[in-house]
Amino acid sequence: MKRLVFLSCLLALIFGSATAFCQDDDYSARKFDEQKDSISIPFEFRGAWLSTVESIDWPKTRIMLKEGKKVSAEQREQQKKDLVSLITKIHRSGCNAVMFQVVSNTDALYPSKILQWAPSLTDTPGEGPGYDPLALAVKTAHSLGMQIHAWINPLRIGKLDLPRRADNICYKKSELVQQHGDRLYWDPGQPKVREYLGELATEIMTKYDLDGLHIDDYFYPDGLKGTGEQAKSKKGEKVWNDEALFQKYGQGKTLDEWREGNIDEIVRIMHEAVHKAKPFAVFGVSPAGRLVNTQALYADPRNWAKQGTIDYLIPQIYWQHGHQIADFKLVLDSWAGILEDVPVIVGMAAYRYKSKAFPEFSEYVLQVKECREAPYLDNEFRQNVIGQCWFTTHNIITDEFTSSMLNTFYQDAAIAPNIGNSGASVASPDVFRMGGHLRWGEVKGADRYAVYRLEETSEKTAGGGIVWKAVFQEAFHGFIYKCKEGGNYIVVSCRGGAHSERSNVIYIKDK
Repeated sequence: MKRLVFLSCLLALIFGSATAFCQDDDYSARKFDEQKDSISIPFEFRGAWLSTVESIDWPKTRIMLKEGKKVSAEQREQQKKDLVSLITKIHRSGCNAVMFQVVSNTDALYPSKILQWAPSLTDTPGEGPGYDPLALAVKTAHSLGMQIHAWINPLRIGKLDLPRRADNICYKKSELVQQHGDRLYWDPGQPKVREYLGELATEIMTKYDLDGLHIDDYFYPDGLKGTGEQAKSKKGEKVWNDEALFQKYGQGKTLDEWREGNIDEIVRIMHEAVHKAKPFAVFGVSPAGRLVNTQALYADPRNWAKQGTIDYLIPQIYWQHGHQIADFKLVLDSWAGILEDVPVIVGMAAYRYKSKAFPEFSEYVLQVKECREAPYLDNEFRQNVIGQCWFTTHNIITDEFTSSMLNTFYQDAAIAPNIGNSGASVASPDVFRMGGHLRWGEVKGADRYAVYRLEETSEKTAGGGIVWKAVFQEAFHGFIYKCKEGGNYIVVSCRGGAHSERSNVIYIKDK
């Protein structure tokens, strides 16, 4: 009797296990239906600002020039190695884009015909390091499958005592320069300043295979707006004197309207220069986190959205939940109604970690969650919040911060989304099955290919089909991929930071 009971239990266990196996096998063997099913691919912009002004992130040491202006090879190689290491660590943190600051105080981190070399590179003002940092950064970022945008400060010249050669452009064109406090600025009321910025954008985008150009919130100095007249001077401070320019170019506008129009014109000219030099690249701006703060600098992103002169915006929302004036969620939600369909990337305050406002990493986890749940536009498939950008690099690449990112919101790798017309630069691959492998031909212009496996979700399409989630597997430079398990697969081709539409779906049987 005991043997009979035992056999009965054993048969039940075997039958139950077999049934479960068949169910799992049926589930995994389900084929994608091109007519009814759809695919959700988790593209997300995950950027980091790599700051070079005052060597915040890089370079930490200057190259000491020897007699005859010969660069120390050892110091040069160390500086290059440090830059490659920083970009590699950004990638390891889960990010897929780097905003590399190449012009901070009207100086350059590349051999420019317009600007002199940045003084942070060597111990001799205006002298180069013996290599091209921007070229190295582009090569490194793209080899890792990352986007790279050149980041410049448009109007900032810097402190009066910043090391400069006597033939620096700011001295040669001093009639275009304003002093405010202990700093120098280009005057945006001067038409030639706007022309200069267009030429600078053209030079950068023509010389390098960049995914975009990016400017931050250095517009008119803070404190000028709101007087209704020329800003009143503080003790020992020179006022911003553009009265003559206003009389010449104001054309019936108020002073505030004219100054705001000057910033609009800078944005328009730089946007046009970027797209003319590289049609598939993008131009973006990173204003202050609240609209009222950026308006105080005579910069109004609403104008740029209406005029079509920006491809993306990165408001610096550097506050925590519960802030009395600028609660993170309230500020985030405010941008959705301001910008219509301009993609928004949220500037994140990594530098404030473990401060009184950000004592725990959980604050960032909640903020990223709310970025991903941000309000939709009229078309539910066009969400205007497309990712995050972290300030600054040295804060996110610590072992603790990187580990926290990878264990919470960046567990799964993601390719940055196409912005503007960037995706038109590369075609999708035609994929076919070869045993347990995927195979495709070379796509012109593509520099790598990303493979995704499709997983079923509980969501249904309007036609009753399945919504599949594309799970990133690998991105590489070859044309063949060995599938680790059965299922449905797709491939996208990539060029720089852009990607194609998905390929056809290939079904691989379970082994």
